[in-house]
Amino acid sequence: MPHPKRTDQVKKGESFTPRGREHAPRRAALPIPYALAAAIAIALCALAVYVRTMAPTITLRHNGADSGDLVTAAINLGVPHPTGYPWYTMIAHLFTRLPGGEPARGVNLLSALAAAFSVAAVFWASYRLVVTRDGDGWLAVVAAWAAASLYAFGELLWSQATIAEVYSLHALLVAALLALALSLPMPAKLYAGAFLFGLGLAHHVTIIWVVPALWPYWHSLRQWLTGKRALQIALCLLPGLLTYLYIPLRAAAHPVPNWGQANHFSGFLWLVSGEAYRRYLSGALPFQLLYRISAWAGIWVRDLGVLGLALALLGLWSGLETDRRFTHFGLTYLVLLSLYAMLYVTPDSYLYLLPAAAVLALWTARGAMALLQALRQETAAKPIQRWALLAVSLLLVALPAASVATRFHAMDLHTDRTAYAFAEGVLQAAAPHAIILSRGDAQTLPLWYVRYGLGMRPDVAVVDRYLLAFAWYRRELAVQHPRLAVVVQAHDAQEAASRIVLEAAPGQAVHLTYADEVLFTLASWVQEGPLFTLSR
Repeated sequence: MPHPKRTDQVKKGESFTPRGREHAPRRAALPIPYALAAAIAIALCALAVYVRTMAPTITLRHNGADSGDLVTAAINLGVPHPTGYPWYTMIAHLFTRLPGGEPARGVNLLSALAAAFSVAAVFWASYRLVVTRDGDGWLAVVAAWAAASLYAFGELLWSQATIAEVYSLHALLVAALLALALSLPMPAKLYAGAFLFGLGLAHHVTIIWVVPALWPYWHSLRQWLTGKRALQIALCLLPGLLTYLYIPLRAAAHPVPNWGQANHFSGFLWLVSGEAYRRYLSGALPFQLLYRISAWAGIWVRDLGVLGLALALLGLWSGLETDRRFTHFGLTYLVLLSLYAMLYVTPDSYLYLLPAAAVLALWTARGAMALLQALRQETAAKPIQRWALLAVSLLLVALPAASVATRFHAMDLHTDRTAYAFAEGVLQAAAPHAIILSRGDAQTLPLWYVRYGLGMRPDVAVVDRYLLAFAWYRRELAVQHPRLAVVVQAHDAQEAASRIVLEAAPGQAVHLTYADEVLFTLASWVQEGPLFTLSR
């Protein structure tokens, strides 16, 4: 990140100001309260739009199938899917207790707030970048406003700001890191950055790509770093990392969900390492990579538009000329995140690019500032061209309205109750004390939320057909529902499902939410409404 002023001796020929700016004249900067007011204004605009368009409950839209798992974990202080998300779960628990509406709506509000704060952080980082390097005054505010608004109302951030998911909070952490790096002096930026980085490691492990992206600063950091300072940085990392203690402590209480039974070391390691998802990494075939590269380019065209993309490329070019180290950092971070997203073969892996959108926002601000400065220089010689500067400034300021108008319908989830209605319908149709076999996130996680989160039909047990492949899940089912102890000795998912069907107690109702060809051959089934019911 931009290197602060060093206290030790600077090597000959090494500069800590942007190249070519060592003796640049300074204009009076806009008073900080006005810039802060602009940051608050764009954040409030974003928050208003997010709250208006956010889902009223759990949802499957915007790749939000995990919302049922995350909200259920938040309600019960449980352990959600890998990597466990400890401090997100604790914060989300507080939001589930907000008065009025469902617990899921409270967690959706957490996403909206985190996204809005990340917009403010991106504005401030953009403003600090251009006001300290490429000029001062109102033009810097206009450039930062344009960058932050494109970031706020691009589909990447907006889609995650309206659902219960972890990505908005991840975006906030990265945006805050950028804002601190561009605002604080040395060594405060390193200590504060280490604290945020520790929180990031306890939230979404892809923040680790920040470390190799810092290669342009490694030489300077090695010169600055001493044993004492390394210890201080480690202590700053500690608060975030200690939140992982939440996982084994809560896992021992067997809440729902309780992924991995992480009160045992092997389960804890399985959970926090994301071992269950490693098969998705490097699983892309050559033709899939070509498609993903094309989709990657389409994401930025869609989010930034032609104007925004042009400004970002101009800002990248300008940065390579004036501030190479910071630009190389951002470029490296973008490349690493992009490669990871392309090689991780899941439908929602593109969401890992969300922190990269903050980097592109900084390039957009630099590009917008370069354009505005060029127009200002022209107006100095030709006063009639002041109208051109005014028109471009107004165009940049109006970007939020344009983005909202073009995307509002696609992003609006305020009436979406599809996932909730599915789970409610299944539970209401189930027989007393039934066992419901469901399959996959889109079915199981909404059922978890309504059954174990909201407490509807406490007599019913919900069993996921795919999760039966894991021994920890079979053991957890036996703890939560002793009548399902027959699955503990099974060796795989098929055997476990077959035992539930064949060894169910007399009078025990068993339902399927899907057509299972294998189980259909083991017994007779009758379709009743949304369920297939075991016939005896």
